[in-house]
Amino acid sequence: MFRVIEPVLAVAAWTISRALMAWQFYQQEQHISFDLRYYYWQLTNAGLDDGLVEYPPPVAVLLEVVRQFFGGSEPTYVWAVALLMAALDAAAAVWLWRSHSRRSAIYWATFTFLVGPLIWFRIDLLPAVAVLAALVWVTRRPVAAGAAVAVGAATKLWPALLIVPMIGLTRAAMRRTIGFLVAGGTLGLASLILFGWDRSTSALTWQSDRGLQIESIAATIPMLRHAFGPPGRYHTELSVHNAWEIYGPQVEFWQATTDVALVIAVLLTLLLGWLIAFDGAGLPGRRLPSAAEDGSPLLRTRAIVLAQLAIICTVIVANKTFSPQYVIWLAGPLAVLINVPAPKQERSVNRTLAVLGLAAALLTHLVFPLNYYGLISEAPAAGATLLLVGRNLLMLAFTGASIVCATRSALLAGRPGASRPLNS
Repeated sequence: MFRVIEPVLAVAAWTISRALMAWQFYQQEQHISFDLRYYYWQLTNAGLDDGLVEYPPPVAVLLEVVRQFFGGSEPTYVWAVALLMAALDAAAAVWLWRSHSRRSAIYWATFTFLVGPLIWFRIDLLPAVAVLAALVWVTRRPVAAGAAVAVGAATKLWPALLIVPMIGLTRAAMRRTIGFLVAGGTLGLASLILFGWDRSTSALTWQSDRGLQIESIAATIPMLRHAFGPPGRYHTELSVHNAWEIYGPQVEFWQATTDVALVIAVLLTLLLGWLIAFDGAGLPGRRLPSAAEDGSPLLRTRAIVLAQLAIICTVIVANKTFSPQYVIWLAGPLAVLINVPAPKQERSVNRTLAVLGLAAALLTHLVFPLNYYGLISEAPAAGATLLLVGRNLLMLAFTGASIVCATRSALLAGRPGASRPLNS
């Protein structure tokens, strides 16, 4: 009886949650549609060659296709993209429920609910769903998994790092690599042919020219000093990069730390790739030929999922921009992680990381848009600033925990004799 009622209850809960999100949008958050209006203005006035240069061409093409078919006016375009994102969110939940895990589907729906209606008015669901698909297919459909990572990189460049722990010498790993290279090469070549080098790489230039955004981890100390220090030393303003940035003493220093942090993020990616893809060949008892023998596929899968989570967290923390929609990127790895078999002593780790992810989603929603004015006003609100600081400290702790867990899992996956049952 319960098996019949359970899907009905799930659909009812999902519908109620989305109705609450829509109500919240109409009551408090209508201004979050600015980005979609900006997309419409850019595509209408600058076109694909000169518009949306902060995004890779493939995603700009997708947004233009929506404009051509549904964007007769700005309001129509905004709602067309928002409904497309809402449909993608729903499709991901249904797909997880029917084809992967009901627990994962519930977690996905809960996480996106806590982020709020922002998920409908940004395009970050595209890379989030691409990463989700890659992890669901990591062993089941390895070619598709690699291709999904390439699609994610075509929407936001950072997912390209996520292929590193997925490559290797096993048959599945080589197929993931082929999928990534074929899909990524096709999209990259098409971009170069249609738009040229400058437009194809404009997203990198745009990112490098940005200042220190007020929500970024590196801006935490300047934002504290702005709120609680002597007045007039710091100020915030909306930059040409369409982000609120902070200016004042030592801001350049904190911005420079993000360059170091990004190097660390790349090194972490390479480390996890070496441990997972090549079994840490060179460590005592680890040899490269053994990396081709996938004697512990479940442990390796968990290591890949945790590595993806750690890489995404590190990229977010290292970035000089922490737009609120970035937190959506965490939904996929966490939704898959809670359903991945783990050694008994590690199961609580999965649950802890999942809870930390939900907390990060909720706090990010409270920061933006609910208390954002308190951060950008001339006299910043103490409560809003402390809320931001709390979110950033949580993200630092979450990132540290994910790195430790990912490294430990990567070492375990490549250890000789690690193929013992996970429920032991």
